[in-house]
Amino acid sequence: MLARYLLIVIASISPLSAYAADNGDDIGLGDIKNSIEKSQDTMHYVRTMDGSVYVPEPKQNRDKPAHSYFSLESYDIYSSQGGKRMVQAMVTNNSGGGITLKPKQIKAYFGNEHYVSPTRIDQDGSFAQGETKSVTLYFGETDASILGLLTRAY
Repeated sequence: MLARYLLIVIASISPLSAYAADNGDDIGLGDIKNSIEKSQDTMHYVRTMDGSVYVPEPKQNRDKPAHSYFSLESYDIYSSQGGKRMVQAMVTNNSGGGITLKPKQIKAYFGNEHYVSPTRIDQDGSFAQGETKSVTLYFGETDASILGLLTRAY
Protein backbone atom coordinates (compact mmCIF):
# COMPACT_ATOMS: atom_id res chain seq x y z
CA MET A 1 0.00 0.00 0.00
CA LEU A 2 2.77 2.40 0.94
CA ALA A 3 4.71 1.41 -2.18
CA ARG A 4 1.69 2.16 -4.36
CA TYR A 5 1.28 5.59 -2.71
CA LEU A 6 4.99 6.42 -3.25
CA LEU A 7 4.78 5.29 -6.87
CA ILE A 8 1.80 7.59 -7.50
CA VAL A 9 3.57 10.54 -5.84
CA ILE A 10 6.77 9.98 -7.87
CA ALA A 11 4.81 9.58 -11.11
CA SER A 12 2.92 12.82 -10.52
CA ILE A 13 6.05 14.83 -9.61
CA SER A 14 8.13 13.68 -12.61
CA PRO A 15 6.07 15.47 -15.29
CA LEU A 16 6.18 18.68 -13.28
CA SER A 17 9.95 18.43 -12.97
CA ALA A 18 10.29 17.81 -16.70
CA TYR A 19 8.01 20.78 -17.47
CA ALA A 20 10.00 23.02 -15.14
CA ALA A 21 13.26 21.94 -16.76
CA ASP A 22 11.87 22.59 -20.27
CA ASN A 23 10.49 25.95 -19.21
CA GLY A 24 13.83 26.90 -17.68
CA ASP A 25 15.63 26.15 -20.95
CA ASP A 26 13.32 28.50 -22.87
CA ILE A 27 13.97 31.30 -20.44
CA GLY A 28 17.71 30.63 -20.61
CA LEU A 29 17.75 30.80 -24.42
CA GLY A 30 15.75 34.03 -24.37
CA ASP A 31 18.19 35.51 -21.88
CA ILE A 32 21.12 34.49 -24.06
CA LYS A 33 19.50 36.07 -27.13
CA ASN A 34 18.87 39.32 -25.23
CA SER A 35 22.42 39.30 -23.91
CA ILE A 36 23.85 38.90 -27.43
CA GLU A 37 21.67 41.73 -28.75
CA LYS A 38 22.78 44.02 -25.93
CA SER A 39 26.44 43.17 -26.48
CA GLN A 40 26.09 44.13 -30.16
CA ASP A 41 24.95 47.62 -29.05
CA THR A 42 27.47 48.14 -26.23
CA MET A 43 29.97 50.85 -27.10
CA HIS A 44 33.63 49.96 -26.56
CA TYR A 45 36.51 52.41 -26.26
CA VAL A 46 38.85 52.24 -29.27
CA ARG A 47 41.45 55.03 -28.81
CA THR A 48 42.09 58.65 -27.83
CA MET A 49 43.38 61.11 -30.42
CA ASP A 50 44.90 64.56 -30.02
CA GLY A 51 43.05 67.21 -32.03
CA SER A 52 46.24 68.19 -33.85
CA VAL A 53 46.89 64.67 -35.22
CA TYR A 54 47.10 64.63 -39.02
CA VAL A 55 43.96 63.47 -40.81
CA PRO A 56 44.10 63.29 -44.63
CA GLU A 57 42.44 66.30 -46.25
CA PRO A 58 39.54 65.52 -48.58
CA LYS A 59 40.22 66.07 -52.27
CA GLN A 60 36.59 66.74 -53.17
CA ASN A 61 34.84 69.89 -51.89
CA ARG A 62 31.73 67.88 -51.00
CA ASP A 63 33.84 65.86 -48.53
CA LYS A 64 35.24 68.93 -46.75
CA PRO A 65 33.58 70.19 -43.57
CA ALA A 66 31.98 73.65 -43.72
CA HIS A 67 34.14 76.53 -42.49
CA SER A 68 33.79 77.28 -38.79
CA TYR A 69 35.59 78.74 -35.79
CA PHE A 70 35.57 75.39 -33.97
CA SER A 71 38.77 73.48 -33.27
CA LEU A 72 39.34 69.98 -31.91
CA GLU A 73 41.35 69.61 -28.70
CA SER A 74 41.09 65.82 -28.34
CA TYR A 75 38.61 63.02 -28.91
CA ASP A 76 37.82 59.46 -27.88
CA ILE A 77 36.57 57.00 -30.50
CA TYR A 78 34.03 54.31 -29.59
CA SER A 79 32.45 51.48 -31.59
CA SER A 80 30.18 48.50 -31.07
CA GLN A 81 30.31 44.99 -32.48
CA GLY A 82 27.12 45.82 -34.35
CA GLY A 83 28.92 48.61 -36.27
CA LYS A 84 27.75 51.70 -34.38
CA ARG A 85 30.31 54.51 -34.36
CA MET A 86 30.52 57.36 -31.84
CA VAL A 87 33.06 60.02 -30.83
CA GLN A 88 33.32 61.99 -27.58
CA ALA A 89 35.19 65.19 -28.52
CA MET A 90 36.55 68.23 -26.69
CA VAL A 91 35.78 71.17 -28.97
CA THR A 92 36.76 74.84 -28.59
CA ASN A 93 34.71 77.73 -29.97
CA ASN A 94 37.15 80.38 -31.24
CA SER A 95 34.34 82.77 -32.19
CA GLY A 96 31.62 84.75 -30.46
CA GLY A 97 29.17 83.20 -28.04
CA GLY A 98 25.75 81.66 -28.53
CA ILE A 99 26.66 79.28 -31.36
CA THR A 100 26.32 75.51 -31.66
CA LEU A 101 28.38 72.95 -33.54
CA LYS A 102 26.50 71.77 -36.63
CA PRO A 103 26.99 68.37 -38.32
CA LYS A 104 28.24 69.97 -41.55
CA GLN A 105 31.11 71.65 -39.62
CA ILE A 106 32.84 68.43 -38.59
CA LYS A 107 33.66 65.22 -40.48
CA ALA A 108 34.98 61.80 -39.54
CA TYR A 109 37.51 60.11 -41.77
CA PHE A 110 36.70 56.40 -42.05
CA GLY A 111 38.90 53.42 -42.93
CA ASN A 112 37.13 53.07 -46.27
CA GLU A 113 38.46 56.57 -47.19
CA HIS A 114 35.05 58.23 -46.84
CA TYR A 115 34.33 61.47 -44.98
CA VAL A 116 31.05 61.49 -43.07
CA SER A 117 29.26 64.14 -41.01
CA PRO A 118 27.65 63.01 -37.76
CA THR A 119 24.00 62.02 -37.92
CA ARG A 120 23.45 63.61 -34.50
CA ILE A 121 25.40 65.82 -32.08
CA ASP A 122 24.70 65.93 -28.34
CA GLN A 123 25.94 69.19 -26.86
CA ASP A 124 24.86 70.91 -23.69
CA GLY A 125 23.41 74.12 -25.16
CA SER A 126 25.38 76.68 -27.13
CA PHE A 127 29.04 77.61 -26.78
CA ALA A 128 30.20 80.78 -25.06
CA GLN A 129 33.04 82.77 -26.62
CA GLY A 130 36.31 80.84 -26.21
CA GLU A 131 34.56 77.95 -24.44
CA THR A 132 35.84 74.38 -24.65
CA LYS A 133 33.35 71.63 -23.93
CA SER A 134 32.58 68.00 -24.57
CA VAL A 135 30.25 67.00 -27.40
CA THR A 136 29.10 63.54 -28.48
CA LEU A 137 29.04 62.79 -32.20
CA TYR A 138 27.02 59.87 -33.57
CA PHE A 139 27.86 58.39 -36.97
CA GLY A 140 25.35 55.57 -37.27
CA GLU A 141 26.31 52.04 -38.31
CA THR A 142 29.08 51.10 -40.73
CA ASP A 143 31.69 48.38 -41.16
CA ALA A 144 34.50 50.95 -41.51
CA SER A 145 36.36 52.27 -38.46
CA ILE A 146 36.75 55.95 -37.63
CA LEU A 147 40.39 56.94 -38.14
CA GLY A 148 40.13 60.64 -37.31
CA LEU A 149 38.08 63.85 -37.12
CA LEU A 150 38.53 67.14 -38.88
CA THR A 151 37.13 70.66 -38.84
CA ARG A 152 37.89 73.45 -41.30
CA ALA A 153 38.99 76.85 -40.00
CA TYR A 154 38.55 80.13 -41.85
